[in-house]
Amino acid sequence: MKYLIVPFFILFLSFHASADSVTKLLERATEYQESNPDSCIYLSQKALTLIKDDQVVMRASAYWNLSQGYLYKHRYHTALFYALRGKELFEEDETKRIYQDILATIGWIYFDIGNYHQAEPFHQKALITAQRRNDIRSEVLYTNALGLDVLNTGQETKSLAYFRKGLFIMNQLEQPDKDLRATIENNIGIVYIKQENWQKAEEYLLSSVGNSSGTATALLETYAHLARVYLKTHQLDKCQNVLIKADELRHQTSYSFSLMEYYQVRYKYEQLVGNIQAAFDYQDKYIDLYQKVHNQEAQTVMNFLLDAQQEKIEQDELVIQQAEKLKYNRNLLISVVVVFTIIVVIGFYYLFKSKAEKAYLRQEILARELEKEKQQQAELSDKLAYKDEAIETMALTMSKRNELIKSLAVSVSKSDSKEIREAWKKFEYVFNQDRKTNILSEEFVKDFRYRLQRRYKNLTEKDLQLIIDIRNNLTSKEMADKYHIEVKSIEMSRYRLRKKLNLDTGVQLKNFIMEL
Repeated sequence: MKYLIVPFFILFLSFHASADSVTKLLERATEYQESNPDSCIYLSQKALTLIKDDQVVMRASAYWNLSQGYLYKHRYHTALFYALRGKELFEEDETKRIYQDILATIGWIYFDIGNYHQAEPFHQKALITAQRRNDIRSEVLYTNALGLDVLNTGQETKSLAYFRKGLFIMNQLEQPDKDLRATIENNIGIVYIKQENWQKAEEYLLSSVGNSSGTATALLETYAHLARVYLKTHQLDKCQNVLIKADELRHQTSYSFSLMEYYQVRYKYEQLVGNIQAAFDYQDKYIDLYQKVHNQEAQTVMNFLLDAQQEKIEQDELVIQQAEKLKYNRNLLISVVVVFTIIVVIGFYYLFKSKAEKAYLRQEILARELEKEKQQQAELSDKLAYKDEAIETMALTMSKRNELIKSLAVSVSKSDSKEIREAWKKFEYVFNQDRKTNILSEEFVKDFRYRLQRRYKNLTEKDLQLIIDIRNNLTSKEMADKYHIEVKSIEMSRYRLRKKLNLDTGVQLKNFIMEL
């Protein structure tokens, strides 16, 4: 087991040793950015060879150090290349400190080549990142950077507002940062120099010198601006004292922009006091530095930026065209969907409306038929009541008739008139014959029905009753009254009966039934 643990332990130590060595290399590279850019570049490239793919922050830190090293060497194209490589490692809403530093470096690259409008948005993004991180010192730094961006585009009032905002934010720091205050006061002094407010410029520049911790680069630039103020106000003794202090610092820095400020004001001073040879010497030094700063590399960066900008414009135009096409297709799709939906809704509306109307019509027809049936039932009930009353009346009449006949028979039997008794006998004979005839009629009907059923097996009970009624010489109207139905129904029944009896067109139904 111990033989398995040892390799893993060695691998663990080597991993941490590698990580520690990379961290130290990057820390040393950061220290050498301004003082020794070549060492900074060398250490950063060495660190890149040791950094693994998943170590994003370390890789970004190496790219940032390379960008800063090349920036101090005025190799702007290479500096921008590494800065953009570092930026690509993060999302837009990243809050890591190294991402913030990379954004600021890109802004300073644009600033140094004179593209102040392009520098401003990157300093603004760096400021937003610092605010997200609640990094007050960085917030002051990038507020100051924004002030320099707008100052170089001629917006002196706006730049002064940025610098004063930076001083206001500094009050939130737990520990005062005099060097940072000195930097902002130096920039405020520059604003007042541009406005030719020499008194205010001197006040802020002297305050900057007082707050500075003695960094050569910052102090050299401040002394150069202060010397410019004394030259403009013809205070040559003060100007000479300041330039002597500045001359002691110029050998301690290699920062080109601070040296250029010093050489320019020193040239003007030596020229003013009549030291022409010294003036020419400082002018040559200024020109050499100017050519170094504004070299072919700067032009290459400008061309690169113009090409990138043109490519971005073309990409934006393509994106706009695609967006417009997508918008058109989306609107077209929406229109088609809306029209289709309207058609479907209208179709369903008329379909349901038609069904509803049909249902309503059916209900109305059913209601009418029901009402008609109720009326027919009421009429039938009235007819039945009338028939019942007629039957009762007839029964009563027949009963009275029989009683009358019995009474007459008793009276005639008591009568002594022979003629009356003979007449009564004739009446009784006829009356009894009529009753016998009726009895024979019922027997005939039974026999007649039997013969019909054997001959025509498809006849129903209703058909048989109709034939008997026709044989009894009842008309259609009489049959309709008998069964309390309409005459049309009787006629339709007669027509169906003809079909069942297979009668030809010329044969009368009644005659055919009479001959059966």
